[in-house]
Amino acid sequence: MQQLVDNRYRIVRRLGSGGMADVYLAHDDILDRDVALKVLSSHYAADAEFVERFKREAQSAAALAHPNIVSIYDRGEAEDGTYYIAMEYLPGGTLKDRILRKGALPPKTAAAVALQIAEALKAAHQRGVVHRDIKPHNILITESGDLKVTDFGIARAASSSTMTRTGAVLGTAHYISPEQAMGEPVGPPSDLYSLGVVLYEMLTGQLPYDADTPIGIAMKHVNGHLRPPREVNPAVPEGLDAITVRLLAKDPKERYQSADELMEDLERFLRGEDPAAAAPTAVMGRVGRDETAPTRVQPAVGREGKRRRWPLVALLLAALLALLGLGGYQLLLEDQAGGRDAPPRMAVPDLQGMSLEEAQRRYGDDFDIVEGERRDGPREAGTILEQDPPPGERLERGSEISVAVASGENEVPAVVDSPADEARSALSEAGFEVKVEERESEEEQEGLVLEQSPEGGSTAEVGSTVTIAVGTGVPTVVVPDIPYGYTAEQSRQVLEQAGLRLGSVGYAPNSQVAEGGIIDQNPPPGTEVEEGTAVDIVLSSGPPQTEVPDVVGLDVNVAVQRLSGAGLGYALIERQSGEPEGTVLSTSPPAGSTVDQGTQVRVVYSVGRPEPRPEPTTARPPEEQGGPQGGGGQGRDRGRDETQSRPAPAAGPGERRPPSGEDEGD
Repeated sequence: MQQLVDNRYRIVRRLGSGGMADVYLAHDDILDRDVALKVLSSHYAADAEFVERFKREAQSAAALAHPNIVSIYDRGEAEDGTYYIAMEYLPGGTLKDRILRKGALPPKTAAAVALQIAEALKAAHQRGVVHRDIKPHNILITESGDLKVTDFGIARAASSSTMTRTGAVLGTAHYISPEQAMGEPVGPPSDLYSLGVVLYEMLTGQLPYDADTPIGIAMKHVNGHLRPPREVNPAVPEGLDAITVRLLAKDPKERYQSADELMEDLERFLRGEDPAAAAPTAVMGRVGRDETAPTRVQPAVGREGKRRRWPLVALLLAALLALLGLGGYQLLLEDQAGGRDAPPRMAVPDLQGMSLEEAQRRYGDDFDIVEGERRDGPREAGTILEQDPPPGERLERGSEISVAVASGENEVPAVVDSPADEARSALSEAGFEVKVEERESEEEQEGLVLEQSPEGGSTAEVGSTVTIAVGTGVPTVVVPDIPYGYTAEQSRQVLEQAGLRLGSVGYAPNSQVAEGGIIDQNPPPGTEVEEGTAVDIVLSSGPPQTEVPDVVGLDVNVAVQRLSGAGLGYALIERQSGEPEGTVLSTSPPAGSTVDQGTQVRVVYSVGRPEPRPEPTTARPPEEQGGPQGGGGQGRDRGRDETQSRPAPAAGPGERRPPSGEDEGD
C-alpha cells in the first residue's frame, strides 16, 4: 500500500481488512487529523458498475449526520485508481472485540447498546438508507463509551454490482436476515433482525445459529429453531428475552416494523416496565415460522413457480458464498434438474436443542425422526444433541433423521485447584448449577477451589448443584492507632476489637507520657496485616534517670555546663566563704545521686569573704570603754559570714550566668 493516498492521506498502519476493503489508520495532512481510510480491494475497483454504485451510496451515507453514526469525511479516487473513503477514526475498538474480551454483557448494558444502534438505524431508515450488514464488527466504541455504526450503504452498493447481479446479499452469514438469505428485497425489518442477532450475542456470548459452512448458517436463519437467549443465559430478564425473540422472527411482518417501535420497547425495559414484546402474541416469535420451515424457501405459488424459484435461490446463495470466498453452495444446487416428476426434496431442519417429542411433533409429517443413541451431555434428558443428516441438507419427504439424545446426566468436571471463575464456567458449561462456599485458606490458595462435591469425574444429573469451596486466603485487618498514654490493658482491648492480639510489652523512658502509658507500637498504625497478628507495644517507664555529677570545688561556670550536659537543671545559691570567689561549695542532691532527667540541682558557690568593717573614729565616753561588758567588746560579731542565695531557672545551661569576680553580697 502506498504511503500517501491522493496526496493527502498518509498511511500510519493497517487496522483491519475484509472481503471488500482494507482499513488503515491514516493522517489527513491537510486538516491535520487522524482518519480511518477504507480502501477498496482491487477486484471491486475493477467493476465499473460497482464503483459507480459505491460512489452514490457513499454520498448518501455521508449525508447521515447522527451521534451514533460514524461520520464520512471524504471519498475519492487516487491517481493509481484506488477508491477510498475517509471516515471518522475511533480508537476504542469494536463491539465484537468487547464481546470476545468480556463475554456476555450485563442485560441493561446490552439493552442500552441496542438502543444506541436502533437510534442510528432510525436516522438511516428515515432517509431511505438500509444498512444490510449490521454486525458487532461494524459497531465502533468511542473513547467515552458511546456506540457508532459504520459502513452504511456499502453493502447495498455491493449487492447491486455485476458481481452479485442476482440480488444476493453481502452481509456476514451469521447476521443476515432470512429474506437476505433468500435473496428477497430487504427493508428496515432486515436491519432489525441483524440487530436482534447482535443483541442475542451480547446477552449470551453466543450466536443464535452456527454451522460448519456459511450455507448451513444461512439455512438456519431460514428454518432453524431459535433457542431463546434466556435458555442459554438464565440471567436474561424475560422482557429483554421477548424483545430479542421478536427481533429474530423468521417472518419480517412478525418483527418490529421500525426502529422507533423497537426503541420504545427498549426504553420501557430500561425503565423497569414490561415491553410490548412480552405480550402473548409477540412470544410467537420464539418459533417464528418453524411450522412451515421446510417450505420456507418456496413461494406460495404453483408447482411451476416453485421449480423455477429454487434454482434462483440456490444461485443467489452461491453468489453470496462466492463473495465471501467460501464453498459448499452445491448443497442447494443438487437434485434441482430432476424435472417435473422428481420427488420433492426438503431442507433438513435444525433439531439440536429441541426435545425429541417436540421435533417429532413439529417435523414428523415431513421426516421420520428416530432416536439413535443416548449420550451424557450438558442438556436436560431427551434434548437432541446431534442429528444425521445435518441441518440444511436436502432430503426427500419422509426420509429418516437419526438423532442422539441427552441422557440427562453428565460427568462432573474436576475443578479442584482451579481458579473459581474458571471452575464456575466449566461446571455451568457442563450443565450444572454452582454453589460457592468461602473458606479460609493459605494465602497462596486464595481464589482457588479447595474442594468440590460431587467429586470431579463422577456422574450427576444435569441441572443438579455442584458445591465448591473457594479459598479466601487469610483475612486481613488494618492496625489501629492506639492513643498515646493508654495502659497495656486499654491497648489490648483496642487490638482485640480490631481482630488483633497484644504481643510483647516493652518499656522505655519518656518525659512526656506518665509511667505505664503507651508511647510506641509495632506494626505502626494503618498497616494491613493478617487477622490475629500480634502487635508489640512500648510503655513509658517514666522520665529517664541520670547521675548528679561531682562539681564541688569547680568553678561555677564549669559546674553549670556539666549539669546541663547530664540533662539536669540548676539553681545557683551564693554564699560568702573563705573559698575563692565562684568556687562550688556544695550541691543538693549531692554528687552520685540518681535522679530524673530535668531535676533541678541546688548549687551553692562562694562569693568570697565579707570586707571588714572600719573602726569608729569618734571617742566614746569613758563609761562605754570599760564596764560590765568587758574590754575590747564590739557591737556585732565580726567572725560570722553573711550569705545570699539566688535561685536559678530549672532549665538548661546558659539561662543564668553566675558572677565573674564581682562581690554580689553587698
